[in-house]
Amino acid sequence: MSERDEIWPNIHEELEEEEEEAKPATLVPEMIASINADTINIIHPQDIAGAYELSESHAETSGEIDLQTDEHNQFIDLDDVSILQAVVFIEDACQFRTINHKIGPRHLWIYRKYQSFPVTVFRFVVIFALHMLAFLEHPSSLTITSDLRSQGPRPMVPCWVTQFLEFIFLSLLLMDNIIRVYLVGYHYFLRQKWDVTAVILLVVSFVDWLVSSCMACSEPVRVRRLLRPFFILQNSSLMKKIAKCLQRTLPEVLSVLVLLTIHIIFATMFAMLLFPIYEIKKTNATLTYSNDTNSSIIISGPDEGMKYFNSLMDSFVNLLILLTTANHPDVTLPAYGKNRFASIFFIIYLIIGLYFLMNMLLAIIYNQFRGYFLSSMQTSLVRRRVAVRAAFEVLSSKFLSNVSISSLRRGIGVNIVKRIVEQSDLPNHVHRTLTEKLNKNKESKIYSATQFQELFLSLDDDVIHKQLPAVRWFAQTKWKRVQRIFIHKYFTYFGMLMVFVNLIIITVQLGAKFDSSFRENHSTLRIFNFTFVMYYLFEQVIKVWANGWRRYVAVRGNIFDAVITAALVIGETVSACLFGIPYFPSSQEITEVSLSTTMWNILRLVNILIMVRLFRAIPHIRSMAVITTVLVDLLKNLKAFSGILVAIFYTFAIFGMQLFHGVIKYQPEYANKTFPCGTYEQLDYWANNFDDFFSSLIVLWDLMVVNNWNVFLKVYRTKLSSWSYLYFIAWWLLSVIIVVNLFTALIMENFIIRWDRRRRASQIDALDASYYEHLTISVHLDNVHNMFKDLLQEPDEAELLLLLREHRFLKLESQ
Repeated sequence: MSERDEIWPNIHEELEEEEEEAKPATLVPEMIASINADTINIIHPQDIAGAYELSESHAETSGEIDLQTDEHNQFIDLDDVSILQAVVFIEDACQFRTINHKIGPRHLWIYRKYQSFPVTVFRFVVIFALHMLAFLEHPSSLTITSDLRSQGPRPMVPCWVTQFLEFIFLSLLLMDNIIRVYLVGYHYFLRQKWDVTAVILLVVSFVDWLVSSCMACSEPVRVRRLLRPFFILQNSSLMKKIAKCLQRTLPEVLSVLVLLTIHIIFATMFAMLLFPIYEIKKTNATLTYSNDTNSSIIISGPDEGMKYFNSLMDSFVNLLILLTTANHPDVTLPAYGKNRFASIFFIIYLIIGLYFLMNMLLAIIYNQFRGYFLSSMQTSLVRRRVAVRAAFEVLSSKFLSNVSISSLRRGIGVNIVKRIVEQSDLPNHVHRTLTEKLNKNKESKIYSATQFQELFLSLDDDVIHKQLPAVRWFAQTKWKRVQRIFIHKYFTYFGMLMVFVNLIIITVQLGAKFDSSFRENHSTLRIFNFTFVMYYLFEQVIKVWANGWRRYVAVRGNIFDAVITAALVIGETVSACLFGIPYFPSSQEITEVSLSTTMWNILRLVNILIMVRLFRAIPHIRSMAVITTVLVDLLKNLKAFSGILVAIFYTFAIFGMQLFHGVIKYQPEYANKTFPCGTYEQLDYWANNFDDFFSSLIVLWDLMVVNNWNVFLKVYRTKLSSWSYLYFIAWWLLSVIIVVNLFTALIMENFIIRWDRRRRASQIDALDASYYEHLTISVHLDNVHNMFKDLLQEPDEAELLLLLREHRFLKLESQ
């Protein structure tokens, strides 16, 4: 089965909608009336010539429809509703949205408002504010510190305040889902599991809110707080894809986790047999050994069993922690200290568990991630192509419903397309590209379905080519030669060399004369810095003079240099005003200004800015430029993935707060008490607890890092019970094993694809580079959709038409 066949059922299922009957069209002698569910469109016979060509064979051979018609003959009577429908479909295509929504004029007007940027931001603010209530609700996180030793009375926000705010936010989310029902219809809404689940969770939240209000916020458990992260996922299509990817990954991951569990259990049994608790009993002058922990006499033999393997549960947990290396080599030292060969057991255990099985988990997650996301991005591509084709159909097909004119070929006039582009809310670079393409065509240009699709391939552009202003050359030959020197790339390289030399001098001076460099107002470091800053100022001024202001500010690197240089000049100017110019110290200025913190701070700021200025050299080193660009792109695309992590953090923090709130308590006598080494109390971990939401998040972060996470397991086992292990192990499995590995898979795929793409682009740029004038600069708009762009397959026309015919609110001519 091909990849297209595998993803087709999902695409087919997504675009099923509630059926709506179309009103029949009527043919009259003077006009052709096309009547559908939303509007009546009339096309006069003379306008048909502007949209149709009488010879299909000629269109097929020439590949285009180019009739000589006047501007007023190209769909002159096209109604505003059809234009609005096409505009909305193009906007849906741009955002990879499904077109399965109602297409009446009122519905479309509300739909555009609903999908607009201000409403989207407002929806995000509501969800964000709803989650921020956890910091204000009991127990609040409004204290300066979470340390149990110095924490004062906890400020409390009145119950009615948080209840009122929560009611407002929940009501807004409920209204949001009601609008969705209105726009897509009940039938389609009920097929969307995420939206139906959101409504159910809102009902549960309102019921729980009512119970909380009746009990004046004194109820021990608030279920609705655990449900809030769902609304983060519901309102992000990419987050939903990631969540589904996690769901599909679980069966494969569980198989390896079962092997990992078996490995740990077998190692646990071996450890308890290899490292028993040695004890001695006097029985007829013979020595016997036992694992009875109640015996009274213990010899000074191997204490591995007593310390780490004295029970099945402790043995299992200690070996699980060893798998994360958090307690390595502590857990191995007692046995290794008695016998060298004891290390063989731990080495074999770590090789199998840490280096084989854990990396196998990463390989499985990467493979599942890549396969599912490739399929998902293919679905998004089909959704975009269907939306563009739908825009074409509403402008052409439906106008001749019930009219049998087999010799005519449909098309759309260029002026109609221009109108669609002008009214559509598209990114600036897409709008600019489409406008340029349309302006190159003749006014009589007619776009067929294929040409219409090709035109809107601009929606897939991931590179913006910006035109740089031309260099303003001087008329005099001598000044033009000077201008060429300062525009040449080698002048920029020389400036970077100067920054590098400046940084070397700073390093030498800080290593040799750290104290005097910052306390003497005529120090060597200050003299060199002042000199280099004057050069940086000269460099920027001469670049503005040579390039011209418009070309200078068109390059982001120049803006970066200008800001840093301006800050350096201000710093040196202030220093010169307060302490004098370092070149001409007076006899009184040759003393140390040890009590002046102003000079200390100014010099620190200047040195930091000089180091930051060196970052400007990175784009000019091709290998480093590719790496740093990929890293920046990763940061842009991790928003959805970080949203998944935020949702998991939020849920586990609320759950952990309900389980472990108030379990750890600090007693005044602990100040003079000695605790065993490595324990919670001895390490002064008093600020790490689950007593409020903020501190719970920090504990979960510490656990995800897994350094010393065994300390938390032991203290909560001691304070509560061994069942507390389940919470911490579940968090480790979800956050470290699954989510972090999923992030790693994203980084690997992103880096591999974009490294190769950037390297090819860099090679092309190197061949086309000009010493003096670069006419354009390229800005890459990389996102998750474009990651798999080269691997996606274009859907054929039959697939697009099949999906359009299944649209419940859109009726085509052939239907």
